[in-house]
Amino acid sequence: MSTIRKIPPFEQSLAAVTLSTKEAVIGPMRPKLREYNITEPQWRVMRVINDRGATDATGLAEVGLLHAPSVTRILKDLEDRKLVTRELDANDRRRTLVALTPEGREIVKVISRQVVQIMREYSDRFGAQRLEKLVTEMRALSAAIKGVG
Repeated sequence: MSTIRKIPPFEQSLAAVTLSTKEAVIGPMRPKLREYNITEPQWRVMRVINDRGATDATGLAEVGLLHAPSVTRILKDLEDRKLVTRELDANDRRRTLVALTPEGREIVKVISRQVVQIMREYSDRFGAQRLEKLVTEMRALSAAIKGVG
């Protein structure tokens, strides 16, 4: 049985705390992204491609937590900047796969070094086990409330 009886003040709400945490986590990474003129959504797309290899736009949207039209715009910009390439999937000619160019891979490599340092500091300050438990709980919360409303 739920104990929530009324809406809390905004700053105490789950939404506000989650947004505040996102800003705290991403904030230290922004200067490095700006140095390479990379937006946060572009970074997510580049990370997904780096992690998974050549990927289609649908996969990029799902894993990168982005809307399909946003992915379309992001890919156009990254392709114009020669950071990604698109080619037809050899197994399914109706599908286009996106891959990082050598320049794109280099940017991911450089920014990732900075991200690793930042994550080490988060782990040192918050505690590695606490951070791991928090991530596990956040995943569980996300799965539990998916589709509510």
